[in-house]
Amino acid sequence: MSYRKSDFIFDRISDRTGFATYEDVYTAIQDNVDQLSEFYEIEPAVVNRVYLSPESLPRISTSNGDKIPDYSLYGTIKARFLESQSDGDEIPGFIKPLSSHISAYPVVGEVVNVAKYGDKFYYYAPLNLHNHVNMNTSAVGKIDGDVKPGVTQYNRTLASKKGDLNINGRFGHGIKFSSNEDYRFPTVRISNLQHNDKRKYADDYFPHISNINLDGSTILLSSGLINEKNDVLIPAAESSWWPEKWKSAIDKNTIILNSDCLIFNAKGKNGDVHIIANRNVAIASNYSVTLEAGEAGVINLGEADATNPAVKGKEVKDVFIKLMSVISDFSAVASTATEFADLNNAAMKMAERLAKLKANNLDEIFSDTVFLTDGR
Repeated sequence: MSYRKSDFIFDRISDRTGFATYEDVYTAIQDNVDQLSEFYEIEPAVVNRVYLSPESLPRISTSNGDKIPDYSLYGTIKARFLESQSDGDEIPGFIKPLSSHISAYPVVGEVVNVAKYGDKFYYYAPLNLHNHVNMNTSAVGKIDGDVKPGVTQYNRTLASKKGDLNINGRFGHGIKFSSNEDYRFPTVRISNLQHNDKRKYADDYFPHISNINLDGSTILLSSGLINEKNDVLIPAAESSWWPEKWKSAIDKNTIILNSDCLIFNAKGKNGDVHIIANRNVAIASNYSVTLEAGEAGVINLGEADATNPAVKGKEVKDVFIKLMSVISDFSAVASTATEFADLNNAAMKMAERLAKLKANNLDEIFSDTVFLTDGR
């Protein structure tokens, strides 16, 4: 709501009599023109209520008489103008965010700028009253009971340098569009959960210095040389494929994902995950690497349509033990036989046992799940 504000103190002489002169009229008009007062088309307002949860939204009736939340009011607020209204007053109606694409929702007690377009009121992002990311509540309004300053007080604005563009969240997350140290190549950092920095405890305004190894989760996109120690990833598992130079710098187009847990999930009937590299693919773990194909699935090594089944170690061992037992038994008879008939009987028993081994055990050594490509 627009308003005027003036610190000018009128000092008119009101006990004169007679006709007004030209100078008297000009002076009276000049006392009330814009040059002696400031005109404000946008006015700050303190937030009284924020409508974001279904429980907070007003109810509307459906065609069958049910009461449901009115989601057309989602994201709106109730507020009081700080200049043109007094305590207990409230701006009529529901105040919508100025943009439907980028919305910085306030908490109760923060101050937002409100403007009227047509017959509707709109609000913009909370004013930076205290230069804090987590909360900027005003002393004249009530304080939000859900978002507590004590819980979020160490969430700070991202430390930056000239030319950066930041999106700072109040809960310890942010996006920073920046550059490398010589201001030549772009970098993008998405971080979630700021690490504890003792310098924040001593200074309420100390910014957050991002560290890819200490922050909760980080996605870092870089180009050109990146050698700042807070941006050099310390791998969780030793790998002979981890380039030696990457332990001190990154010098190419790179995307790094770092968190306590990474999940790649391709949902849907035709969901696929592809990891493709022009040179090498390295997978390292301190404990185990597991490949699973499901109850009816297969694992192909070498090419997608490999058909040569892999050999199972335990089953092969079992076949070899039985085979060596057959040979050993025949050798024992052959070494002591004195009659041709004894040797003939031993050979027949050996043949029978080999046939049984072939029929019952040979196919068991092949995997039904893992297949290898044929030699090229």
